Amino acid sequence: MRRVFAVCAIAVVGTSLFSGCAIANVVSPPFAAAIYASPADAAGAASNVALPAWVPADAVNIRIKTDETKNASIMMFQATNTAPTFTGCDAASDPDVKTDATAALNETWWPQAMNDGVGVVCNGPWHLFAQDGFYYAWTP
Repeated sequence: MRRVFAVCAIAVVGTSLFSGCAIANVVSPPFAAAIYASPADAAGAASNVALPAWVPADAVNIRIKTDETKNASIMMFQATNTAPTFTGCDAASDPDVKTDATAALNETWWPQAMNDGVGVVCNGPWHLFAQDGFYYAWTP
């Protein structure tokens, strides 16, 4: 009986060593997040929490979170005087605020839905909408 227990224990330890990354991702998912008072505060930030160039220089109260395995991000900020410049979204893009990526990145500051009449605009991979005094952006 002891030999069976020892064999099982070795098998469990060996399996854990080979799947350590998977276990680490469950315990500590591969997310990176940052809060910046302004874009100047984000200067030199790691690429996974760096701000895109289109964020206005006068933006404040910036929050960003990235899922490093899916290269997906969510972001929120306020613009004091300068609105970000965007264009209409490509029909092939997914302008739905509740994508799989945003669901995995869900935060208390991220809205659960867009208000009626709110439209989504795009800049490269980023989707953006303004709601309740904030700008929200995500990459699907």
